[in-house]
Amino acid sequence: MNDVFHDRQARGLTRTGWLTSHHTFSFGSFNDPLRMGFRALRVINEDVVAGGSGFAEHAHDHFEILTFLLTGAIEHRDSAGNAGTLHGGDIQLISAGAGIRHSERNPSATERAHLFQIWLHGEADDAPAQYQSLPGALNVGSAPFRLVASPDAADGSLRLRAPVRIWAGHMASDGRCTHAIAAGRFGWLQVLDGILSAQEEPSGEPFELRGGDALQMSTVQAVQLQARTDCRWLWFDLA
Repeated sequence: MNDVFHDRQARGLTRTGWLTSHHTFSFGSFNDPLRMGFRALRVINEDVVAGGSGFAEHAHDHFEILTFLLTGAIEHRDSAGNAGTLHGGDIQLISAGAGIRHSERNPSATERAHLFQIWLHGEADDAPAQYQSLPGALNVGSAPFRLVASPDAADGSLRLRAPVRIWAGHMASDGRCTHAIAAGRFGWLQVLDGILSAQEEPSGEPFELRGGDALQMSTVQAVQLQARTDCRWLWFDLA
């Protein structure tokens, strides 16, 4: 697979009494051999968690597990003694490493929590698990995007145990920006909410993306973005 548009309407779906989860890649009972990830990316789930519900304690190892909370709140607890509450706009990173157990719960009795959970293949399987958070990183700021995760924790970003850099972007309607792809690197554009137009360089026709849609890029040099509405997205620079 090279340059691919991932349609939000073609994702897998898990629905229970308390959870609605859309899967870009194979996950749980959704199994598609053509959707097993891209580069370091392995899981991209868009979750809506009902009030008073959540993920009971369970175990992970190996993966870098990122939670991007769009709205609502999530309470985190883990076997390393970390605990805290995420609010809309916050980002959480669990570097599972040698292993960790954790739970994630919506503390509101009535309000839903809307989030993206994204897993990356990690490179520190023998290292102790580590927990980090970055409050308000998805909220609107003065620049169209900011670095939120990187292997060297540059610019105050979360420290990833993977050769990946992640930017969180946001623009008001009619805003414009460009993400470049260095030689030998790969790109992934994940739209979180809103509507934007994307045009791949050096040649490409603009097309529309909405929350849940994604672009997988292996051959282009850059992608130009124009907001059609207020929108938020993630940009992954991948080895």
